[in-house]
Amino acid sequence: GPEHRARNYSLLAVGFSIASFLGPLIAGFSIDYIGYQEAYLMLAAPGIAAAILLVWKGGLLPKAAVKTGDEQKKTSSLDLLRIGRLRDAIVASGLISIAWDLYLFYFPIYGHSIGLSASVIGMVISTFAAAVFTIRIALPAMVKRWGEFEILLYAIGFAGVVFVLFPFLQNPFLLAAASFLLGLGCGVGQPMSMSLIYSLSPAGRSSEGAGLRVMFNHFTHLVVPIAFGGIGTVFGFAPVFLSCSAVLLGGSWYGQVSERRTARLRG
Repeated sequence: GPEHRARNYSLLAVGFSIASFLGPLIAGFSIDYIGYQEAYLMLAAPGIAAAILLVWKGGLLPKAAVKTGDEQKKTSSLDLLRIGRLRDAIVASGLISIAWDLYLFYFPIYGHSIGLSASVIGMVISTFAAAVFTIRIALPAMVKRWGEFEILLYAIGFAGVVFVLFPFLQNPFLLAAASFLLGLGCGVGQPMSMSLIYSLSPAGRSSEGAGLRVMFNHFTHLVVPIAFGGIGTVFGFAPVFLSCSAVLLGGSWYGQVSERRTARLRG
């Protein structure tokens, strides 16, 4: 039910957080102590284990929900973007995805450039994941006090502010602290956007809304390495972090203006 949706999505996202914590640690220490090829083999093991589990115990997965009510006339999934608040939620999810992708793509490059070892880089990234885990545990309580959209938009702005810190830091402990703060902002994005998109989608079309969210997020997976990698090649490290900060702060500001406009129209 709606009263448990944010909590359920938070619990789902906690699983991703645990994986995000363990992955960089395993990769970093494997690279430093047993080599790159062996690190890839170790990272392949969870995927192989998941495939075996699906074949062996695939019946444990929940079945599709039974359709209820009258089905609406089928239209293009892109028509859902005409719903203002749903479109804003999908865009907000994309902004969080940009921040997440840029950090995971660019921080290891930055860390290597300032002389950090692979294991230290892995530990710093794991502090990001630890913060994601922490904030997702706290989300259900936060939703009871503040609105989902409000939390999501302020989290995007908070992440934008934190991105400004990275080009001015080289100490691994300070970088870990900045990564933890960034994780607090980014960790809100996935469960909040999933919950909002589910609740804002028309009846019977929540899967299409979720599919649009995934499509836009994967579009950012394509664009971020190319766009920000080009910026870094031409202008250096600082403009990469600062330009991402500008994108996030601009998106947060636009979302808050849009929310106030929507509230006035409803009033």
